[in-house]
Order: sequence, then C-alpha cells, then structure tokens
Amino acid sequence: MTLEQVSTAKRKGFALFGCNNVWELCDLVVHYACNLAWWDHYWCSALEASPAEKWTCNLEAALRYGLNWVPEKNAPGLSTNPGVIHHGHGSGYTLLNLAYLMGAERIALLGYDMKYAKDYDGLNQQVGSEPRHYFGEYPDSLQHWPKVSVKQGVHVELVDLYRSVARQGLVEIVNCTPDSAIDCFPKVGIDAL
Repeated sequence: MTLEQVSTAKRKGFALFGCNNVWELCDLVVHYACNLAWWDHYWCSALEASPAEKWTCNLEAALRYGLNWVPEKNAPGLSTNPGVIHHGHGSGYTLLNLAYLMGAERIALLGYDMKYAKDYDGLNQQVGSEPRHYFGEYPDSLQHWPKVSVKQGVHVELVDLYRSVARQGLVEIVNCTPDSAIDCFPKVGIDAL
C-alpha cells in the first residue's frame, strides 16, 4: 500500500477504513484493531483524538478505551448479522466484514497482498528477508506467528477465506493491491475506479 494509492482512493470519494497501524498513514473514517495488547501498546493522545470510528471485537479493549464493540465468530464468508462479525484470524478480513455490515456498496482493497517473504518460517518464528506489514514488524510483545497457513510466502488460509467471501457475492469487491495473492476478486488499479 502506498500513500499515492490512499490519496487516490480518498480523492475518488472512497470512505477509508483501516486496521491496526494504518491510522498513522491516513485519516480514516473507520479504524479497527482486534487485540487488547495492540490497543494497550498504541493508545496515545493522537490515536484518541483521531476522528475515525474506533472498533474492536475485544470487549475489554472497548471498555478500557471507549471503543465500539462487536462480538466475533471464527467463520468463513461475511456475517450478515450486524450483531456478530467473522474475524478469520486477520484484521483486514474482519475489516471487510465491518465495511459490509456498515452498508458499503463497493469495497476496494488496498494493501491486501497476503504475502510474506518466501523465507518466512512461522514455526521457528523467523520473519524472513522482508517485513510482513507495510509498516514493518510489530514489537516482540505483539508478534504472532501463522504456521501451517503460510506456504511459500502466501497466507493460504486467509486467501481461502477471501474466496468464501467471493462465493457469497454479497457486495462488490475489487482488489486494487498490485501482485496480490487474492485471486477471487477483479484486480484493477485504484486509478481506474
């Protein structure tokens, strides 16, 4: 994901939803982060002052920081019940469900490549030759290590979950992430929308 892509999306009138550290990159309409540990680590006056609606599926984080809360369920596809969200063990995946539940008619994915370095080794907690996120790696206290679900640098479990969303066909989704491993949505550049 680049600042140019984000700027183009904003100029074209897309409401910017983002998860985790993306709030540092741009002004969001909706910000989602799941883990209490993330909120505890990153909560600061700038995040508190951010005008974005702040959402979590962690009740303790919601109560501690005054966030919007939605219960979670690990399930494929998008939840159609506004009282529960499908998390899929990925914040971007959960954010997609949140956008759908909030009434998005078209969703453009930016920064959804689902790739790690080819030499990533979750079993031995080795990041590999490139960071897993656009902003680099999380601090040690926030690290998590997908193991079986990452094969040859592709987060195959999450890619399969995105395919379950595509099969539902509940909302138009386009993938504006160059070289994304997600192959179930039309791929277009954000400039073309």
